[in-house]
Amino acid sequence: MALPSQFGRYTLIERLAVGGMAEVFRAKIVSSHGFEKVIVIKRILPHLAADRTFVSMFIDEAKLTAQLNHPKIVQILDFGDVAGQYFIALEFIDGFDALGLLRTCAQKRVKVPVHIAVFIIMEVLEALDYAHNARDMEGRAMQIVHRDISPSNIFISKRGDVKLGDFGIAHAQQRESKTQAGTLKGKYGYMSPEQVTGAVLDGRSDLFAVGIVLAEMLMGKRLYTAPADLDVLLMVRDARTDRLDKHAADLPATLNHIVRHALKKDPAERHQSSVAFRDELADYLFEAGKRVSAADLRAFVAELFRSGAPATGETSVKAAAPAPPKPARAPTPPPVPASARRPPPAAAVRPTPPADAPRPTPLTTPAVILAAEASAVAAVAALGNALAQPLAVVDLDQWSGEPDRQSSGDSGWTPISRASTDDKSRKQRAGPNQGPRASGTRSDIGRFVSGAPARPPDSAGDVGVISPMRLFADLAVAGETGLLRFEVAGQAKEIYLVKGVPQSVNSSLPGERFGEYLVARGHLDRADLERALAMLPHYGGKLGDTLSGLGLMKPLDVFRLLSQQVRDRVIDVFSRVQGTFAFYRGVINDKESFPLGLDTFEMLGAGVLTLPVEVLERGFAPLLDFRPSATGRTHIVPDRFRLGPTPGDVLRLLDGARTLRAWQAHFTAPAEWVTFLRSLHLLVETDLAQFD
Repeated sequence: MALPSQFGRYTLIERLAVGGMAEVFRAKIVSSHGFEKVIVIKRILPHLAADRTFVSMFIDEAKLTAQLNHPKIVQILDFGDVAGQYFIALEFIDGFDALGLLRTCAQKRVKVPVHIAVFIIMEVLEALDYAHNARDMEGRAMQIVHRDISPSNIFISKRGDVKLGDFGIAHAQQRESKTQAGTLKGKYGYMSPEQVTGAVLDGRSDLFAVGIVLAEMLMGKRLYTAPADLDVLLMVRDARTDRLDKHAADLPATLNHIVRHALKKDPAERHQSSVAFRDELADYLFEAGKRVSAADLRAFVAELFRSGAPATGETSVKAAAPAPPKPARAPTPPPVPASARRPPPAAAVRPTPPADAPRPTPLTTPAVILAAEASAVAAVAALGNALAQPLAVVDLDQWSGEPDRQSSGDSGWTPISRASTDDKSRKQRAGPNQGPRASGTRSDIGRFVSGAPARPPDSAGDVGVISPMRLFADLAVAGETGLLRFEVAGQAKEIYLVKGVPQSVNSSLPGERFGEYLVARGHLDRADLERALAMLPHYGGKLGDTLSGLGLMKPLDVFRLLSQQVRDRVIDVFSRVQGTFAFYRGVINDKESFPLGLDTFEMLGAGVLTLPVEVLERGFAPLLDFRPSATGRTHIVPDRFRLGPTPGDVLRLLDGARTLRAWQAHFTAPAEWVTFLRSLHLLVETDLAQFD
C-alpha cells in the first residue's frame, strides 16, 4: 500500500507496525482553516474483518477504553469502520514507552534513578486507581482489571507525562466479548500468580504486575527470566524474588519493603488498592526528602537521549528493525519411518519470503505507537558504534511472549536466539544424562509402570473402612512424602505426594493420560498428539515440554491444563467406596515432574462438592439419631478448604446438643440441608467433627 493514503477522513502517513490482529499507522486529520492533528490509527487486518470473534474483541476494546477519561490513560478519539475495516483512533504521544527507557538504560549502562522510577510508578498507580474504580454511563461499577501491565504499555512523553495504555485485554464486568479460558492474557513475566493459575482476578493482580515493573526499574534487570516459558510461569506462580535479592541488595530498607509488599503471592497480603500502594511510595519520597515532578522526568530522559538516539522499545524505530528471531527447533531427530510420519498442521507451513522482501513489523497489543524521528537509523548506528554491544532495535511483538527467554547474565532487555535458549532449556530439564529418557509422566508414552517398591507398604487398608478423603487429610496434616496407590478391579492409580501435596499421578487407565485428556476436551487433535508422542524422547520424555516446543500448545495452556488434570484425577479418588489403598513412605517419582502448586486442603473442599446427594444421605442414614459435635482439634483451619465461611460456621454449630435428625428438621430448605451435609461430611472426614 502506497503511503500517504486516504482512509475515510484520516490520512495514513506511515505504517508503524503490523501483527496478527491489527496494523498501526501514524496518521493525521485535516480540517478547515489549516487545522491538522497527528493521531494514531489502529486498524483491524482485512482478512479478519469477517471473523466475528476478532471484530467483537476489537469493538469491545474501543467501547471500554472510550469510557476511561483520565489524563494518565491513553485516550481513544474515534472508532468506526471504513469499507468494512474497523479502526480505533488513538491519542498520539510524542515520546517512548518504559520498555524503550529500560533498554536504552541497559545499553548505556545506567540505571533509572530511584526517585524517577518511583515517580513513574506512582503515575501508573494513579491511572489504575481511576480504572479500577471506573463507572459506566449508567453509574455501575465496571470492575476493570487491566491484566497487561508491563513496560511496553507505560508511555512517557518528552514533556515528562506518564500514561497507561492498551486496555485491549482488560476485563470488565459488563464486557461483551469474553476471552476463552486458558488463552494468553498478558505477558508471562508480568503476570500475577493468580493470573498464571487461572484464578479469579481483581485489581490486586494489576498491583502485582506494577510491583514487577518497579522492581525491574530499580534493578535494571528482568525480575522473572528463564530459558523456557514454563520455568517463567513457575517463578511467577511462586512469586519468587531471587533476582531482587541478588540485584537490589542496596535498596533503601523502606523501598525494599514496599516492593516486596507488592510482590506477595497471596493477594490478601499485598496492597489492597492502587491508592494504598501509591501513598506508600509517596511517604517514601517524603521521608527521603525527594520532591519529584514531570519536570524531573523530562530532564532525565532529555539527558538520557541527548545523543539523538530514540528509545528502543516498540514505540520508536520502525525502520532498521531486524528480522524476527527464528522459532525454536527441536534437536534433529533420527529418521522416522514413513508410516509413522505425520504432516505438520497447515498453520505451521509458511512460504519462505525472498531474501530482499520487506519484513513486516509485528504487533500484538500496543495502544499507542509513537513516530520515529527522521534520523532514527543513523542515530541507532552511531550509538551502536559508540558502545561495545550494538543497540538492539526490536519491535515489541517479538517480546510479547519472548522477553522471558533470556540468560540471567545479560542486562535483561537484550533479545537472544530462541533456538539456543530452547536447546538449553531442554538440557536443563533432561538433567546430566542427555540421552532420551523413558518418560516424565510415564503414562505419556502409553504404558503404565508401577512405581510401588517390592516391599510391604507402610500402611494399607480398604477404602470402605478408611475413606480416601480421610486418608488424604491425614497424610497432608502429617506432611508425608511417598507413593499412595489405589487399586480396584485390576485398575491402579498411583499418586506421588511431597509433604502431603500431590505432585504427579500415574494411572493404568488410558483415558487418564494427559494426551487423551487434551484430545477429549478439544485442546488438541489426534494427529497432533501422535506427532508429539513421536517426538517425546527428544524433549526429555515430557509431553508438556513437547507440546510447547513443537508449538502445538501455548506454555500457559500446558501449565494450567496439566495442573487441572492432576487435580481432577485426585478429586476423582475421593468418591471411591470400593477398592484398596497402600502407602509407601519415602518413595518419590524417579522421573522429573512438573511442580503443580496444588493444595490438598483446597482439593478436599472441591472434592466434597462432587459427591452426589444420594451418596451423602445414604452414608449419614445410620447416624440420624447420633449427635454431631466438634472434636476441638485445630490441626486444620476450615478456611483452608476454600469454600468460604460455611464449613467454619457449621463447625461452630456442632455443640453436640442436637441429633442429626433434629438438624434435618431444622434445615427445612433442601438446599440448606445439602449444604449442611456436605460441610458435615468434610468436617468428619478431616477429624474436625465426630458423632457421639
